[in-house]
Amino acid sequence: MTDVTPAEGAATVTVPAQRRPPRPPPEGRGRTEVADQVVLKVACVAAEELPEVHEVRVRSAPWNRSPGAGSRGRTSGGLAPGRSSGAEVRGGRATIRLHVVVAYPAPLRAVAARLREHVSRRVAGQTGLEVTRLDVIVTGLGGGGPR
Repeated sequence: MTDVTPAEGAATVTVPAQRRPPRPPPEGRGRTEVADQVVLKVACVAAEELPEVHEVRVRSAPWNRSPGAGSRGRTSGGLAPGRSSGAEVRGGRATIRLHVVVAYPAPLRAVAARLREHVSRRVAGQTGLEVTRLDVIVTGLGGGGPR
């Protein structure tokens, strides 16, 4: 290698590091899609956070977060007719239907209103989707009051 030293009296020039071109805004780099099943799972977890909700029914069976629960814990997604909970995502909006068992003697309309507000807030916070409709179908009453 050759050692180059600047001549006496010569000025040294510092070259700035090359700058990368600015990145495009996040919405220009790709898109994020949230599946129906994910929205339904978030809604089921949020619904079970209310003490008056004893269980949420998915595919006519109680939804359960525990692993190894067989058909429980599986989400059907979509809004197929029947006695199961479901969710449908269109653009930035979600429609949700929840079949729930509520504690007896809880006031059903008040519980449903709290459930709608809580689930809508949780789904919006975790997925960024606006919940435009949340149907609450009370399919049964559980004994013993709130959990």
